[in-house]
This record gives sequence, C-alpha cells and structure tokens, in this order.
Amino acid sequence: MKYNPLRKAFTLIELLVVIAIIAILIGLLLPAVQKVREAAARAKCSNNLKQLGLAMQNYIGTYNCFPQTQFPSDGSWTGLACWGWIPKLLPYLEQEALGKLPDFNYSYGTARVKPLRMAVLQQLNCPSDPKPASNNTYGDYNGGVGVIGNASGWSCTIAPAEVQPGDGPDLPNNTYYAQHSSYIGSFGDGYTASAGKPYNAAADDGCDKYSAKGSWALYNNGGDPIAGPKTTNYLGSSGKGNSGDVSGGRGFFAGRGNTGVPNCNVPSGSTSKTADTIRIADVPDGLSNTIMIGHTVSNAVHNRSSWYQGQSVGGTSLPPNYIRTCMQLGLAINSTQANNTPCKPASCGDPGWQAWGFNSYHTGVIVACLGDGSVRTIVDGINQKSYNALGSRDGGEVNND
Repeated sequence: MKYNPLRKAFTLIELLVVIAIIAILIGLLLPAVQKVREAAARAKCSNNLKQLGLAMQNYIGTYNCFPQTQFPSDGSWTGLACWGWIPKLLPYLEQEALGKLPDFNYSYGTARVKPLRMAVLQQLNCPSDPKPASNNTYGDYNGGVGVIGNASGWSCTIAPAEVQPGDGPDLPNNTYYAQHSSYIGSFGDGYTASAGKPYNAAADDGCDKYSAKGSWALYNNGGDPIAGPKTTNYLGSSGKGNSGDVSGGRGFFAGRGNTGVPNCNVPSGSTSKTADTIRIADVPDGLSNTIMIGHTVSNAVHNRSSWYQGQSVGGTSLPPNYIRTCMQLGLAINSTQANNTPCKPASCGDPGWQAWGFNSYHTGVIVACLGDGSVRTIVDGINQKSYNALGSRDGGEVNND
C-alpha cells in the first residue's frame, strides 16, 4: 500500500486558527451592522416625526391654529374632556376612520371611542425603543393596569346621553387601554418641581437643580431675559394671560389656566375647554427655532400620557435623556417595579416629574420636530440654557447652538 502525502483534514491547530479569524471578523462587523440598523431606525423615526409635522401644517392650514391639549395648568381637571393633541391630527395622518370617533366635548372613556383606545399606530412608535408598540403600554410595565379616566377619579366630562351599556373602563382598577406614543408635544420651558414646590426663587425642595429654586436659578427666571418672573404650580401653561394663569411654559402645547377657553376649531359655547389658542403669530422666536414635537421613551410612560390623553407633552427644562438610568435598567419610572431602585429612589417626593423631558434610544441624541415641520437631531451634550431656550416660542433668546 502506497502512502498518500495529501492530507484529507485540517489539524486541530489549523481549525482553531480559522475559528479565531471568523470570530474576529464577526466582532469587527457586528458594530457596523448595529450602526446600520440604528441608522435605519433613526431614519424611520425621523420620518414618523416628519409625518406629524406635515399633519400639523395641514391642520394649521384648515383651522389657522395649532391643535391644543385639554389639561390644566393648575391641576384641576373638572370640566375637561382630557383629550390630547394627536387625535385632532388623525384625519391628516391617513386615519380618517379613527378621526371620526372622538367628540372632543366629552371623555375618551365611552364605548363609541373604544376602537380608538384599542388602536396600535406604528407611526407613533419609534423602532429604536425596545418596547414593542402595544395598546396597553402602561399596563405592560404595571401589572396590566391601564391609563386613568373619568371612572378612575380623573374628572373628565362625559355627556349623559353617551352613558350607555358598554361605556366605562376596559381594564382593572377602572382603567383604559392606551398606546404610549414615542412623540409628545412641547409645553415649552416652564416646569414644576418634584415635591409640589412651585417653580420660583423661594421654593427650595433641596432635591435637584432642575426643579424649584434650583431650576429658577439655573435658567434665570425660566430662561426669559426680558419678562419678569413667571411662576407655575403645574407643568407649563401658556403664559399668554388669557386664561388667568401666570406661568413659565411657553410651548405649543401648554396647559389651560384657571378657566380655559374653547380652541379655535371648537364651536362657540362648547364645553371643551383647552389651553389658549396658539397661532403662528404667537411664535415670535420663529417656527424654525422652536421645538414643537419632542421624543420620549416607553420608560417615561404614566397613566395620563398615552397618545390620546391630555398630558402627552414634555418640556425642555430637563436635559435630553434625563431618565437614562431607567432606560438602562429597563424600568418605567412611574411603575411600581421601579420603586426603591436607582430609576426611582425614595427621595424628592414622586419622581415622575423626571419623565417630563425628552428622551430617546437613539445613540447620543434625541430627535425633534420644529414648528416649521423640519426634523432635527439634538445631541445630549447641548448647552442646557440653549436647549431650554429652544422650548420657548416667545422668550426672545438669541440661540447660537
């Protein structure tokens, strides 16, 4: 038998070398693949925001105003139907069937609008968020308990004629189905402190530099170098003065004041009270210089912030991605599972206020839609005063960032 000098197999050493080379190549390629995937997700997210911006421009062309929310600047919900701003854009987002369901004079807690509560709209979901779009985002974090409404003690107006069999809560604890939108309206640069302290120079909660006295000092009276002090005791309200309020919130989607007014597209005599009507003329800082729609994450969800609710808003007084710890831990800051964790430490009262900023899972940036409908990325390291100035539509700031 002749000896065949040709080998028919690799040696063990050669096989290990080949495996090591393949592992190195995978290690080099994986970050590139992840970057491409994130770039695609950011492009999709930017397109979602662009569609909302275009819908907003079409709404303005019809009603000559921005759609307003129905939430108060003073914490009192009596006499409000509690709707947010996105449902008013549905006819301009190719959602005509859903757009015909709401009656903005009355609560979303009726049988008529249950299909709207059950809806899952992918155009309101950022693909970078690890939480898939769901019609019960808050419940997914919080043991199946949904968002609140009239039946849960939130005094949203329900018309007697609409109280029919089938009306009422969808879920345990008198709560409702709702998707959390990745995109929220900007109420501007005004902000309320963590432990119920008003936003002014005397209210020191000893907690955080972005709330109460600390925030007041940081932004020099709310970031406004022209007007006098503006106080608020509940989020940011319009600051126009037409609703009996004095506030530091000067965005597109501010809360109403003590009395509220019908929005520009609501018939005279309507019971649907909203924030003051905001028109293009009310944005002297310039539409291209003011954030209209910001970005949020599922970790910021709470029981009043779904896409159809009045508190689907945020502001710029907190730095971008302020709740990064919750995002890293996979916890929602307003859920019971987050209690006594770094996401929700037992300090500073109810930490839910920390979720009222803009956040995203895009690497190092958030994405925002400005008043003219353009979409911009804003880096995490932006100068905080410049960023807060982007939230005010009439602050008079000169912003070089």
